[in-house]
Formats: sequence, structure tokens, C-alpha cells
Amino acid sequence: MSRRSTAVALLTAAGAGLAGTILLPASADATTQLALIEAQPVRWMGANVLLIASFLCFAGALLGLTGLFRAQGSRLGVAATAAAALGWALHVGPVAYVMAQYPLAHQPDQAGAAEIAAAMFAAPSFAVLIVPVLLATVVGTLGLAVALWRTRLAPRWAALTLVAALVADFAAPDAVSGILMFALMGVALAPLSARLLVRERAAGAPVVATRA
Repeated sequence: MSRRSTAVALLTAAGAGLAGTILLPASADATTQLALIEAQPVRWMGANVLLIASFLCFAGALLGLTGLFRAQGSRLGVAATAAAALGWALHVGPVAYVMAQYPLAHQPDQAGAAEIAAAMFAAPSFAVLIVPVLLATVVGTLGLAVALWRTRLAPRWAALTLVAALVADFAAPDAVSGILMFALMGVALAPLSARLLVRERAAGAPVVATRA
């Protein structure tokens, strides 16, 4: 990816994730969740599509950053961005799993459908799906924060904000954790995106010949 494409993908990822999280009708209760899906199917499906777009943009952008860290001689940066990219790409799996609730929301027997939905997320298969996602994303993002701190490719506050985004995702109330996480990710990655865009413009600027 070019520097411009990487920068745009980083900003798009954060924006799409924030929009998807805000729009997503969600409840921890299976019966209520199915009722929300049935009442707002287009909004629910659209929000999940935005989340998938966000995850794929994050994965692509992070892979694009590996070259930047390689040029800085940061092995940690290369490894961290690759791990984080894998984690974000794997996020598509849990979203696809969640989207299996859509047909359940339209079943005549809503009580039975709610039992199936609740069992889906209590099943070992969901843990097997989610654990690698969390490990790759958390380890990769923390490594990225350390690499940004060391290389100064972004202000040090950006690296700290990246860590704060992870903390918010796990520590904040469920109703706002995703919103805070994506918002903080956007703030953290904005300086790096700006730097990439500036470098792209500088690389593409015409060289003016001067006469001796």
C-alpha cells in the first residue's frame, strides 16, 4: 500500500468502527437482542457491515505500516503491526458468528430462538474463536504503542492513547466500551496518518531545477 492509502485506511478504519458501534443495536440479553434485530434489521446489518469494513481497513493499514517500521529498523514495529493486522482480520470471524443471529430473530418461536442464541455465546466454539482474536490484537497493539514510542513516528501521547483505547475496550461499561475504543484509536492514529500524508506529498513534489 502507498503511504496515502495506508493513512486513509487508518482513518477510515477508526471512523467506520466508531459509526458501526454507535449504530449497532445491542443487548446482553438474548431475547432483547433478537427483538432489536427483528425491529431494526437494516440498521443492525448495516452496523455489522461497517464493523467488518473497519476491521479489514485496520488489517490492510497495519500491514502497510510494516514497511515504515522496517525503514526505521524497528523489528518490534514490524512484528507488532503484523500481529495486530492478523488480530483485526480475525475480528471478521466473531462478527460473522454474531450475524448468525439474524435468521434466529425471524423465527416464529422466539423463546426457542433466544435459547439457541444464548447457547451460541456460551459454547466453547465461541471461546475458541474469540481468544486468538483478542491475543493477536492486544499483543500487536501494545507492541505497536511501544514501537511508536521508541521510533517517534508519532507523538508519545499518541502511543499512550493507543494503550488507553485497549483499556477502554476492556474496562469501560459495555454500552460505551466500543465507542470509546474506536474514538481513542482514531485520535491515536491521526498523527501517524498525517505524517504519512505529508511524506506522500513530499515524495510526489516536483523537483525544480536551478541554473548555476
